[in-house]
This record gives sequence, structure tokens and C-alpha cells, in this order.
Amino acid sequence: MPVRKSPHRRRLAIDDIAGHANYIAESDLNAALRFLEAVEGTVELLCQFPEAGGVVPTRRPEAKGLRAKLVNRFGSYIVLYFVTAETVDIARVIRGGQQIDEVALQST
Repeated sequence: MPVRKSPHRRRLAIDDIAGHANYIAESDLNAALRFLEAVEGTVELLCQFPEAGGVVPTRRPEAKGLRAKLVNRFGSYIVLYFVTAETVDIARVIRGGQQIDEVALQST
């Protein structure tokens, strides 16, 4: 059984999650709560199985190792992360359609 890694959430990732939840809550508070649970569930999955997300193809050397995983049950949202020796480093949580490697690097 793989060793569980600890989650590390960067400030921009925390802000992203709060912003998306607030936006969703404007029309449906229960959906916003489900979104928060789904993000945490996705992060927990990544801590257990860090390779669950796909490698993001990029030509940017500073984005080497960037991975992406769709948020469970909220597939238009994406967790962007790096795997380190001890952690799953959550860089951003974005809505699909953004330039993934560029957005992720704004937090470094």
C-alpha cells in the first residue's frame, strides 16, 4: 500500500477554492458545500495516490512535474499540483479552459 503524502495548499489555491465556493453559493449554497467536500475528497485521493492526476504537457521548465486532476463530481474544476518527496503541493484550483501551466506558475 502506498504511503500517504501530506497535503500542502498554497495561498492561491486556498483563495481559488474560496472564490469558486462563493461564486457557486450565490446561486446554490448546498452545491457550494458539495464543491468544498469534493475538492477535499480530491485532495485526499491525491494524497493517497499522487499519480492519479495526469502530467500537464508543457515546454516551461519551471512547470516540470505539474499534474492535473479533475475535481470529483465537479469536472469543470481542476486541481493543479506537484508531487514532492513528502507532500502533494496544491498549486491552484482552476475552472477549465485556462492556460494551465501559466496559471499554476503564478503561485510560485
